[in-house]
Amino acid sequence: MAAGTHQDSIANKDDVAFLLQSYARLRQAVSERTAETTSTLPSPASFEGAIAALPHEDSPEFLAPCGATAVVEHILTTLAPGLNNQSLSGRYYGFVTGGVLPVAEVADNVVTALDQNVQVNMPGHSAAPAIENAALAMLVALLDLGPGTGWPVRTFTTGATGSNVLGLACGREAIIARQREGVSVAEMGLLVACQATGVKEIQVLTSMGHSSLSKAASFVGLGHHAVKELPASQEEPWRLNLHAVEQELAREGVVNIIVVSAGEINTGHFATNALDMPVLRSLADRYGAWIHVDGGMLSLNSYAPITAVLLGQPTPCLWSFIDICGLLCI
Repeated sequence: MAAGTHQDSIANKDDVAFLLQSYARLRQAVSERTAETTSTLPSPASFEGAIAALPHEDSPEFLAPCGATAVVEHILTTLAPGLNNQSLSGRYYGFVTGGVLPVAEVADNVVTALDQNVQVNMPGHSAAPAIENAALAMLVALLDLGPGTGWPVRTFTTGATGSNVLGLACGREAIIARQREGVSVAEMGLLVACQATGVKEIQVLTSMGHSSLSKAASFVGLGHHAVKELPASQEEPWRLNLHAVEQELAREGVVNIIVVSAGEINTGHFATNALDMPVLRSLADRYGAWIHVDGGMLSLNSYAPITAVLLGQPTPCLWSFIDICGLLCI
């Protein structure tokens, strides 16, 4: 046992030395890259070189080991030049990425190095769940969404699809449970729960919904066709048509999840305004619909009227922020 422990200690020292050298090499490569170019896109030669250097199945060295140091050098000198420089500049925001602050890079490395599971809360085992919860409470305060106690359920998801999957799953559970006490999709399954409550159809009502919304609808068993676009007009397709929403909510045997696009990702337009939200909230209360606010583009001032309405009425809702992969529920 002692010999094994000694060998483990030596291996750990070697691993630490390798990591320190690799991080130093990474920072050196990034610094050199910053000094060499101000472009956010790789040069054609660098891009083509990275693609050409990728492993091919017909190569005799396809799965041949080459050592950790060689792998790091290959990544930094051959593959990395073919990547864009969005992390080094605030000018590029493709797919909601932009400049990385140094402290954020350090925090990201801490997450990787310690590899915690924030979804399993075992008292005394790890502070990770409490740390995430505290970070989300700070996010609620930063966005001025009211007291943290107003959002008893909150989590960070993996991204847009994860947020919408969880949002639609919560909405699906809530709107079915409202039809008859004791009926649960989670317990009975979607088909049996719908049969037990007389629900013939579940709709997702939105306007210029994020592309992940239809994907999420398919994941939770609602299907792409459940997502129904209700634009106010051809001139304002991002605006939610409240008259059309009410017509859909009034359909017999149909239950609904209303997805409010809080910042369409290409234009930043909101589906509702300060006058629309009280009306929409009233409709949700009357017909028992679920409101899911899909925060694609973060704008603190624009969120304020939506937040005031959501926190002041009884209908449960869920708010996801694609930019920061957060999800809050009341």
